[in-house]
Amino acid sequence: MKKLLICCLFGNTANALAKKMQKIANSQQQQMIFSAVGLDNFASVAPAFDCFLVAPHIQYKLDELKAIVGESRPIAVIESLPYASLDGESVLNFVLAHMPEMVE
Repeated sequence: MKKLLICCLFGNTANALAKKMQKIANSQQQQMIFSAVGLDNFASVAPAFDCFLVAPHIQYKLDELKAIVGESRPIAVIESLPYASLDGESVLNFVLAHMPEMVE
């Protein structure tokens, strides 16, 4: 089962989005786990995940996060509108289209 981590400044909004994405993925029989973390804890939990999404308001940290993740695992910034509106379906569709590593 593939695991995706969503990172935002403190983890609260990312957690709400991850829960919505998990519910949708489960209803579609997708074998995925979605989790969330705040920026301060990203480095400590990142080794356990396959792919990463970054909240748009912390995209200025993308290079630092890429350095933690390395080149072997994908990381992308979530578009502002789907993130702000907690549109789990749109974000999940982005993941399925742009992160083939998540699809088994």
